Amino acid sequence: MTNTLYRSALRDWNIAGKRVILRADLNVPLNYDTHNTHDTTIIDDFRLRSLLGTIDLILQKQGSIILITHMGRPEKPTPSLSTSLLIPWFKEHNYDISYAATPAQVGLLDSPIILLENARFFPGEKNQDPLFAQELASLGNYYVNDGFGVMHRKDTSIAIVPLLFSPEKRTYGLLVEKELNMLTSLMKKPKKPFVLIVGGAKVAEKIALIEHMLPVIDSILLCPPLVFTFNKALGKPIGNSLVDNTALNLCTRIMHEAHAKNIPLLFPSDYLVTTTTLDGPLLTTETDSIQKNETGVSIGPKTATLFEHTIQSAGTIFFNGAMGFINKPETMRGMNALLEIIAQAQGTSIIAGGDSVAAVCKHGLKNHIDYLSTGGGSALAYMSGQQLPGLEALKKRAKT
Repeated sequence: MTNTLYRSALRDWNIAGKRVILRADLNVPLNYDTHNTHDTTIIDDFRLRSLLGTIDLILQKQGSIILITHMGRPEKPTPSLSTSLLIPWFKEHNYDISYAATPAQVGLLDSPIILLENARFFPGEKNQDPLFAQELASLGNYYVNDGFGVMHRKDTSIAIVPLLFSPEKRTYGLLVEKELNMLTSLMKKPKKPFVLIVGGAKVAEKIALIEHMLPVIDSILLCPPLVFTFNKALGKPIGNSLVDNTALNLCTRIMHEAHAKNIPLLFPSDYLVTTTTLDGPLLTTETDSIQKNETGVSIGPKTATLFEHTIQSAGTIFFNGAMGFINKPETMRGMNALLEIIAQAQGTSIIAGGDSVAAVCKHGLKNHIDYLSTGGGSALAYMSGQQLPGLEALKKRAKT
């Protein structure tokens, strides 16, 4: 299914004895003790493992690495979001790595890999500070962005730092290469019929995806909580479920466009709901029977059966938008049932988004899905026809 439209220049670089700034997306889910961060454990290391191909290639070429990532959305430095918590994982996987609390400390270290503190601990990261960009750029001779999950961001280390390197000294890594080739093939030559399954809370992003993909989509399956905005646009009961009131007209437009193109939109026939509060009792209810004090969190068993035929007959299945709460297993029944159906389908299956991929791994289905994308927002933006700032920065002329 993939082609080779994208190819990383890293493969051709002579970087022996040189330092490579490697911007990654290691924003992994953590389970930590708030009183003792030393007891922190990584819940899912998929993003860490996905970066190893690029790390290994740089080391094989006898280059060294200045590894930059963010974790979480801290408003100030927070021990529970320090990248120092990732050091044990790398050491357990036999990587010689050191941690630098500030860019200034990097020059004092001599490890093959130096992991900088959480980029978002520095105010300059989010406000495109040119001085912070210069400080980061001075740490290396080359720049590689292999964080596909952050390619849609405009942060300093993603969109500004690469411009401080000449075009022949900046590129994307092997993971980004793989992601872009897979998604390009998905958009241009999907095996038919192509089934798009969308849920999640970011309605406007998903609407943009659906609209851009309509020329190649054959069926659309709508899942919570996204589906409740469509339901409200149709005047159906939604109880206390999450709705994006700003997207009601967009939903109406998509339904008209899909109908005009003869593309079925499948709605759930039942939901898993909580009563009174999100922590309240769980029960299953029919689509038209949601009460005012109920909040839809996932699909019910009848919906899984309803969706199964469409998924089983698909040539390509793309899913984005997790349902339920991964830290509350009882709310994940519908999501797990859907993932099981996708895993058993004969068509090519692609799942994107951090929570969706984490659910696949937690449910033990990683080896039964054809492709897991490390970037939810980036995948949606790329497939919606939008430019990715991190990718565009690698193409632009260098700043002088």
